[in-house]
Amino acid sequence: MTDNHQVAVVVIGRNEGERLKRCFASLQAQHSGPIIYVDSGSTDGSTAHALQIGVQLIELPMDQPFTMARARNAGLIYLSDHYPDCSLVQFVDGDCEVAQGWLITASEYLAQHPQVVAVCGNRVERFPGATVYNQLIDMEWQALAGEVEACGGDAMYRIDPLLMVDGFNSSMIAGEEAELGRRLTATGLSIMRLDEPMTTHDANMQRLSQWWLRSIRCGHAYAQGYDLQRRNRIAGRACYRRRQVLSSLFYGIGVPALFLLCSLMLITLNLPATSIIFVYSAMLFLLSLYVRVIQKTACGKMPLGNSAKQCFLYAYFVALAKFPEAQGILKYYKNKLFGKTAQIIEYRQS
Repeated sequence: MTDNHQVAVVVIGRNEGERLKRCFASLQAQHSGPIIYVDSGSTDGSTAHALQIGVQLIELPMDQPFTMARARNAGLIYLSDHYPDCSLVQFVDGDCEVAQGWLITASEYLAQHPQVVAVCGNRVERFPGATVYNQLIDMEWQALAGEVEACGGDAMYRIDPLLMVDGFNSSMIAGEEAELGRRLTATGLSIMRLDEPMTTHDANMQRLSQWWLRSIRCGHAYAQGYDLQRRNRIAGRACYRRRQVLSSLFYGIGVPALFLLCSLMLITLNLPATSIIFVYSAMLFLLSLYVRVIQKTACGKMPLGNSAKQCFLYAYFVALAKFPEAQGILKYYKNKLFGKTAQIIEYRQS
C-alpha cells in the first residue's frame, strides 16, 4: 500500500460504466490514501457507484463545457484544499486500470529524483486484438523509456510545481497534457517515462467513424496548442505543434487540392501529349508523398517490437489521419473566428 500522506489519486470520467468500476477496484487493491473521482455529467450511475464504495466525489457543474483538463484541475484544487500533506498526485482516466505496484514505483522514483516533476509508465490496451482500431491505439501508446516532453492522461505529478503553473489549461478539449508538459519543463524540471507497467486502457473502439472523430479531436488539439503557445512563446523553444499543424494541413488539404487540380486539368483542358505526361507525373509525385509518410512512420515503429505488418498498418492510418486532423484544425479556427466555445469531441459511448 502507498503512503496515505504522500500520494493521492484523482480519477476523471464521464459515462465510463464498467470501465470505471474496474478502475476503482485496481486502485483500492493497492492504495489506502485519498481517491477522488471527478465526474463530468455522467448519466450511467458512475457517481452513485463512487459514493457506494467510499470514493470521494466531485461533480462538475454543467454551466461550463466539460473537458478532461477542467476535471483534473478540479481534483487538484480539492487535494490542495483538503489534503495539504499530499505531495504527489496520480491522475487516472476512468477507462483505465492501474497496474499493481505502479503507485509505489512512481512515488519512489520521484522521491529519488527531485529534479523530476512527473513520471509515467507503459499504457497498454485491454483488448488490442478485438478491433483494428484497438490495435492502432495500443501501438500509439508505445514509446521508449527516458526523458520525455510530456506524459499522457495517466501520470504521477508533484503537486506544488503543478499548482505553480496553474495546472492544466481547462479550455483545451484534448492535448492538454503536452501543453502542460511544455510549461513544466520550461521551469527547469524534467519529465520521465519509465519502462514499467502503469495502466491498462479500454478503448472499445468498434467503428471507423469513432476513429475519425478521435482524429478530428487530435487535429483540434494541435491547432489549439499551437495557437495558445504561439501567443505565449517560450524563449529558446521551437514553436509548439507548428510542425503537426502544417503537416496535417499539407497532407490533409494541400496535396488533395493539388491532385484534384491536376485531375481537372486532364478532364477539362485539351493538353498536348508532353503536358499530359507532366501532369500525370505530378499526380504520381503527390501520391508518393503519402508513401513516404507511411514508410517513415513504419520504420519508426519497428524498434518497438512490432511486426512489419503491424507497422505498416499503423503507418497507413497515420497517413489517413491527416484528413480528419485537418478537419479538426479548421474546426478550431472556425470556432475561434465566430467566438464559439470548444466542446469536447466524444467518439464512443460506454
